[in-house]
Amino acid sequence: MKQIKISNIEKFISLFQNNNTTFQNISWVEPIFIGMLRAYQKDEQLTIQTDNSYIKNMILQEYTPSGTFSPIENIENSRMGLEKISTHLTNIMLQNFHALHEKDITDLKHYLQYLFLELMNNVADHAHSAVGGYTMAQYYPKEKKIQFVVADRGVAFLKNIQLNFSNIKSEEDAIYEALKKGVTSTQQKMYNQPKNAGFGLYAMFEILKMTGGKFVIISNDTLVRYENEKYSTKKLQHSWKGVVVAFEFFEANINHDMDYFKRNFLWKIDEEDDDFF
Repeated sequence: MKQIKISNIEKFISLFQNNNTTFQNISWVEPIFIGMLRAYQKDEQLTIQTDNSYIKNMILQEYTPSGTFSPIENIENSRMGLEKISTHLTNIMLQNFHALHEKDITDLKHYLQYLFLELMNNVADHAHSAVGGYTMAQYYPKEKKIQFVVADRGVAFLKNIQLNFSNIKSEEDAIYEALKKGVTSTQQKMYNQPKNAGFGLYAMFEILKMTGGKFVIISNDTLVRYENEKYSTKKLQHSWKGVVVAFEFFEANINHDMDYFKRNFLWKIDEEDDDFF
């Protein structure tokens, strides 16, 4: 029986090949796979066959309200409605944190809303995916962690990054470039500045680094994983069409409020920043 997790997702990307419709003998599945499956199903217009009741309920959207996982939400190719989705996901997740101090609950709420919204904004602004993106979150009581995923079937990182960085030649380099502060591929501007400030993936990385979290980014034929304060990169034997971003956020490591994070990580002026003013 297959157990499909954020830690081994690369072993199962072959399931999303050749219009495969059969997803049997799966005993355990995490949100990263559910988000990918829903995006794949919608993109290929397939009827999925599975003997796993959790997968079946999720892809058929027969969601029963639960304190531990959210329904699958569709992200369209605009930012309209994303704040509502972010708030909905956050509120479902917060039902599980009864033991936290009230201040920590507030901090957790701000972190989750920020993380969810920034990553969904990236899909709306950059994916160019015919089916948009799909997202969900789940809380794991034993580990006291949240896993969140957003998956699309778009053009992936390299094509986007090359709009502003023609020297980038691989998906791996494009992912690492996108993780840098202030890097954005958007060409849309507001008040003479990029509409997307390039903080989405950078903010995710800094928050997860600060809280002992982990993430996986898949872009076409490349997977980048961050865990235990280390990066690893894999060239995939089977490519995913588009981008998948999934992270795990741990309850025990909420040590700073959101204002502290913004002041010291997002808005901090680094000495090496050129022409900031």
